[in-house]
Amino acid sequence: MKLSTYFIIFIFSNTLFAGGWIQKADFPADARHRTVGIAISNKAYVGLGHYNGAGINVLFNDWWEYDPSTNSWTQKADYLGGLCYDAVGFTIDNFGYVGTGRTSSVGSVLVQDFFKYNPITNSWVAIAPFTGTGRRGAVSFVINEKGYVGTGETNLGRVKSFYKYDPNIDSWTQIADMAGNSRTASVGFSIGNYGYVGTGDLFSGPSNDFWQYNPNTDSWIQKSNVGPLMRQEATGFELEGKGYILTGQNNDLGINYSDMWEYNPNTDLWSKISDFQGTARRYLTSIVLNNDVYVGLGTNGVNFSDWWVYDKYLSTLEQNIEQNNIKVYPNPTSDFIICDFNFDGDFEIENTYIELTNSSGKLVKRKKINQSQTKIEVIDLPPGRYQYHLNYKNYNLRKQKLIILK
Repeated sequence: MKLSTYFIIFIFSNTLFAGGWIQKADFPADARHRTVGIAISNKAYVGLGHYNGAGINVLFNDWWEYDPSTNSWTQKADYLGGLCYDAVGFTIDNFGYVGTGRTSSVGSVLVQDFFKYNPITNSWVAIAPFTGTGRRGAVSFVINEKGYVGTGETNLGRVKSFYKYDPNIDSWTQIADMAGNSRTASVGFSIGNYGYVGTGDLFSGPSNDFWQYNPNTDSWIQKSNVGPLMRQEATGFELEGKGYILTGQNNDLGINYSDMWEYNPNTDLWSKISDFQGTARRYLTSIVLNNDVYVGLGTNGVNFSDWWVYDKYLSTLEQNIEQNNIKVYPNPTSDFIICDFNFDGDFEIENTYIELTNSSGKLVKRKKINQSQTKIEVIDLPPGRYQYHLNYKNYNLRKQKLIILK
C-alpha cells in the first residue's frame, strides 16, 4: 500500500443522544406521575396517574398506546376502573392486567379492582378482584404466565403481603409474605423463574435492600443491596437476563436521583451504569419493548411528560468510542480500511455498519460490521477526501474525514 504525505483534519459529530438514552415524542396528555406502564406485543401502553399540589389532586383514567416504529401516541379506551393512580400493571399472553390503586382525590379510597385490557378490541373487562387488602404503591411481576402483586400501602399502613393471579382460572392465591420490612413505593420485576423486589419506603424511611422470590419453594431470600443510596419511588425492569433499578428519591433528604444500576443474578452484584439523561425524578414509568427500554413521566415537584428510550447496545458503543476502543485505520489509505471493535462488550452486529461518502456527500460504500475487525476495500474509489460514518440503527456514532491516496 503506497501512502503520500497529506494533511488530515478530523471532525467528530455532535450526537443527539448520551449514554444510550434518546429522547422521543412526549406523552401527549397532561404531565403526571404514579402512572401504569406495560408492553403488549410491539406497543407500549401508559395511563392513569395523577398530579397534585397547592391543595389539588387531579386523577386520570386515560389510556395511551405508543408505537415505537412511528414514534407516535394514540389515545385508546379509558381505563374501566375509573380515575385512579398508584395502581399496578403486568402483561400475560398479549393481554394487559391493571388494578389496585387509589381512586379518590380526597380521603383514602384504596381499591381491589382489577381489569383486563385487550389491545385487539381496544376494550377492558373486569376480572376477579385482588383478594388482598386494597392498596396503592404495590409492585408486580410475572413468572411462568402468573401475575404476582404485593407490598404497598393500605389504610392501615405499609404491608408486605403478596398474591398470585392465575389467568387460566381467573383467581388469586395468597403466597408467602415478602421477607424483610413492610413497604410501599418499591420496585418489582422478574428474571427467569424468580421474582425480585427491592428499595422502597419503609416505616424507617427509604431502603436499598433487595429480595428474591422462588415460586417453587414459595420463599424469599435477601440478595445484595442496590448500590449505596437509600431510595423509594424508583423504577425497574428486566432486560436480557439482568435487572435494572433507576431514579427515585430519598424523601428524608429531599433528593431526587437520576442514577441507574444493573444487577447480574449470576454474581449477585450491582454495577452503576449510564445515568438517566432526563431530569432527576421519582415515579418514572418504565416499559421494556423489543429489547429497548422506554421511560418517562414522573415528578420532582414538577410533573413531566417527556419520553425516552434506553438502548444498552448504543450505550456500549458510545462508551467504547469515548474510550477509543473503536478505531478505523489506516488513514490516509489507498487500498482498504479496517474497522476495529476492540472491546468485549455485546453489541448488535446486524444493526451496526460503516458508510463512506465522497466530498459531494454521495454514499459510495456501505458495509455491515460483522466481526471485531471488518475490512472495507477502497481500492476501487478515486483519490480524494471522503468521510466515514459509524452508524448504529439510525444513530451516527462517529463521522470522520478519510483520505484516499493513489
